Formats: sequence, C-alpha cells, structure tokens
Amino acid sequence: MNTRPRKTLRGRPFWKRVFPLNPHHRGSLFPKTFKSFGKMAWKKPFFKRVSSKISARLLNVMTLPHGGKAEKALCGTEKPSVAGQGEGAIWPRIYRAVYLVPSGIFLFIFSALLVSILLVSGCSYLGLVSYPARVQEKKQLLASGNFNKAVQSLEKGAHSGNSQVLNLMEQSMVRNIQGDYKDSLLSFKQALSLIQGYEDRAVVSARSVSSQMLTLPLNDNAIPYYGYPFERVLVNTYQAMNYLFLENPQEARVEVRQADQRQTKELERHNKEVSEYQKWGDGKGIDLDSYPQVQKVREEMQDLSGSSLNSFQNAFTYYLSGIIYELNGEANDAYIDYKKAYTLSTGCTYIQADLLRLSRKLGFQEEYAEWASRFKDLPTADYEKEASGTGTAGKPGSSDSGAEVILFYGAGFISQKQQIKLTIPIHKSLVSIALPAYTRQSVHTEDGDLLIQVLDSETPLGTTSQVVNLDTLAIKALQEQYPIILTRQIARVISKTIVSNQAQRDAGNLGFIAASLYNVISENADLRNWLLLPHNIQILRKRVAAGNHEFTWHLQTRLGQVQNTQKTSVTLKSGDTCLVNLRSIEGRLFCSVAILHQT
Repeated sequence: MNTRPRKTLRGRPFWKRVFPLNPHHRGSLFPKTFKSFGKMAWKKPFFKRVSSKISARLLNVMTLPHGGKAEKALCGTEKPSVAGQGEGAIWPRIYRAVYLVPSGIFLFIFSALLVSILLVSGCSYLGLVSYPARVQEKKQLLASGNFNKAVQSLEKGAHSGNSQVLNLMEQSMVRNIQGDYKDSLLSFKQALSLIQGYEDRAVVSARSVSSQMLTLPLNDNAIPYYGYPFERVLVNTYQAMNYLFLENPQEARVEVRQADQRQTKELERHNKEVSEYQKWGDGKGIDLDSYPQVQKVREEMQDLSGSSLNSFQNAFTYYLSGIIYELNGEANDAYIDYKKAYTLSTGCTYIQADLLRLSRKLGFQEEYAEWASRFKDLPTADYEKEASGTGTAGKPGSSDSGAEVILFYGAGFISQKQQIKLTIPIHKSLVSIALPAYTRQSVHTEDGDLLIQVLDSETPLGTTSQVVNLDTLAIKALQEQYPIILTRQIARVISKTIVSNQAQRDAGNLGFIAASLYNVISENADLRNWLLLPHNIQILRKRVAAGNHEFTWHLQTRLGQVQNTQKTSVTLKSGDTCLVNLRSIEGRLFCSVAILHQT
C-alpha cells in the first residue's frame, strides 16, 4: 500500500489552488468541481455540453404536467431528493435540472452564463440600461435639430439585437420629422418586412406561448420586439404619409389598405393570444386575480386611458385613409373611413366638417340632415361651394373651388413607461416583481396643451384640432397586454425561486447569494415602445384661393401663449392640395411642405 503523503497546496497562490493540475491535492478549493468536469463528455461541443446539462432541462416548460396551485406545486409533494416529481408539481424538469447539477459546476456555469450575457448583449437582454434612457440622447439631438447625428446613433443597432424593428421605426420617425421622406420610407420598408416575417411565423397556439417561456431565466427584454399592435398599424400609416408627401397617392392608398387590414387582424390575434395565455396559466395554477397590488396598477391605467375602446384602431389612420381615397377619386370609400374616424374621435371639428361636406356631395340627404343637426355650431362655409356640386366629384379641389391646405401636426413625444416594483406572495414567502406601467407621475400632459394657429398673410385661417391622443393608445395597449405580461412574470418568479432554493441546498449560502444576485440583476421590466412618436396628432383642413400665400404657423398653448413661429411661402394653383407636416419638440417647430397638383 502506498503510504506516501498527498502533496499539499496550502500556502500556494490562490489561482493554483483554484485550478490545480491535480484537483485531488490537499488544499484544492474545488475538487468536486473538477471531478464533475471530468465526468462530462469533453469531445462534445461546448454548447451541447452546457445546454444538455442545464438549458434544455431548465427551459423546457412545454411538457410540464398540469394541475395544482402554483404556490403548492413549487417543490412538489415529496422529499427534497425527489422534489419536483410529486403529483401536481408544475416545474419538475426545472427542479430536476438544478438538483442534478453538482454545486461547483452549477456555480461555475451560472457565473459564466451571467458574465457572457452581460458582455455579449451589452446589458440589453437583462434590461440593465432601460430603453427610455438609451433614447433620451436621441431626443436631445432632435430638439437641437441634429437629425443626422440622431440617425447615426440609431443606426449602430439597426441590424442586430432584439430591438431591430424598434430601431428602424425610430430612424424612420427622425427622417419623417426632418422631411427626408425617401429615407424614412426605406427604413419603414425594412421594419415592415421584419414585421411581416414575424406575423407569418407567429401562429398563436399553446406551443408558441410555451416557446416564449424560454425567457424565464432572463426577463421580457430578451423577447424580440416587433411593436405593440397599435405601433405596427402606425408604421403603415406613416408610410402612407411618406408616399403622400412624395406625391404618390397611389402607393399611399396601398399602405392605408394594409393599415386597415392590420387593425382588424391585430385585434383577432390579440384576443387569441390572451386566451392561450390564460389557458396556460390556469393549467399551471396561476391566478392573476389573486394579486390585489397588480389590480390597483391596472385600475390606475384604466383611468389614464380614458374612454378608449381599444388600442387597435385609431382615428388618425382612418382620417388619413379618407384623404388618400379622396385624392384617388374614391369619395364613397373616403366617406366610410371618415365615419370610422368620427366614432373614435367625436370632438375633431375637421372630421365633422368632412362628414357634412361628403354626405351632401354624395347625395346622402338623410345622413346629411343627421350630421347637420348634430353639428349645429360647426361653421361649414369653407365647404359649401364644393358640397353644393360645383367642382370635380370625389376630388378635394377643382378649378372652381380654389386650393386646399391639409396640415398634420405632431405634438412633443409620447410618454414613456416606468418600472414599478411590487411585492407579492409566492409559496408562503414574499417576492419582488418588476412590471412596466404608466402612472400619473410618468404621463406628461404639457404636450397635449399645445396647438397650431395658422395665419394666411395676416388673416387667421384656423387652429388645429386633435384627432388622436397616442398617449392613451399606448396606455391602453399596455393594459391589454397585462394578462400576458403577468403570466410570464409570475412563471419567471416561480422558476427563479426554485433555482435559488436548490442552489442554497446544494451550495450553501454561496449558492443562495449567487442565485439571489442573478435574480435581482435580471429582474427588470421591459420598457420598450416607440418613443419618438408624438404625444398626440392634430389636423387642420381649409380651403384657400389660388395664388401666392405666406402661411404663418404659431405654436401656442391653449391659453394663447405663443412659443414658436414658422413661416412658409407657397404658390398654389386651382385644384392644388398643399400638405404640411409640423412637429414640435421642446418648444421648437419643424416644418416641411409638399404640393399635390390636380391630375
């Protein structure tokens, strides 16, 4: 028998004790770790070695058995040695994966995975740097009029990452504000191509719901962002606007038709997705109504969203499509969309005037009488000549009716979401969750108090009227997504709790601290949304005589305090349509003009 004493490493440098040539030397800090490594199949690729040991088991939630309360099923009904396998346990594979991994290798891979994610993703997947914080610099560049630098900053992440579509949407909006409609159009085309690919792949089913649960170890920032439904509708809407300012009403017509179809499809897809998530959550014992703190947040957002029916339809899309249909000589289709716009924005005076004008022009006497009785205080002198029948049917302007000015004004920026932390009971303990939300403190209303007063030379032409409040649409959209967000979040908290508890059992306090640290770092809400959208969109539509015009655009508050002024000189022929795109950012006013000639 060999009685030679084992070589000791005590007193040697730390790194030699951690990584010794012989892990069984006395003083080696991690002998079990290296012993565990030796049992692994080193000839396999690294990804297979790691994923087969942890990822495939940790993330495979598609085959979890149903039944049982979430809190009761955290550790199953058996002893720790077989925990997660008891009847009613909802996370057996997660528990078994963590339980089978030796403590040393678990900590090593866990730490390596955390460091790798931070280095590769630049913290974006964990949401350590929130999206609103990253966009703030771009907003400041826009306020100073530095459009090119803002686009260059956005282009850095335009072709990779999980926010590629969102990045393209922001770029397109910058170019639209600048008046560079060709480049805006190209960026929107790229975004629409990616969105279309996502919609073609995204068949809502139990399988697709389970596949999104693969982000359980991270957070919702790891899910590729393709925009909220209302944002995807607005991509088509602004693309139609780009075509219109490029004097191509035919292509603009194609975009508004796609926007109309998307509004219907998005509502159907959303209802199906919510239903599938509710079924999945019910099968796992997740009851969303059992958390009163969450219900308070939802109620506050309900108050902030006002009387909005849903976020999938908006009055601006319908009103713009009505204008485009008129420009293409389709007065009946225009009238239908003006009516749809009115149901969503009953207070917009220019929608009211267009309903009066077209119903009389198209010979809908009963409807004209109804509108006339409803809008008694509305001045209609600007439209009487065309409505009476003179001029070209279906065209906004004619040789007898002078020219027309149509102004689109976007006020400020849409409000951004903020992260709120709530404490909820899970498995007889209190855990913290992070949720995106809109609160009274995060929703700003100062941009909603701005409007544009228009002068033609020194003669007042009118003031803009709000057609849609995008803030309320964004709040409503988040409120509609809350059942989905909450289901994923509660499932994520449960899975992280299991990992932390098992790490403590296998690796003691060190394992518990490591797992808890990761849970704290990765617990961040997804605050992404299209932040360069305006707070609200307003319109003005007026008839003017043919000839030279010097228009003055006054940016002012509802109390009449002027903040900025821009002037534009144009020459209009009879039948022309003068399109004006205005955007205010921190008191500055940006303007671009296009003139459509009658064909």
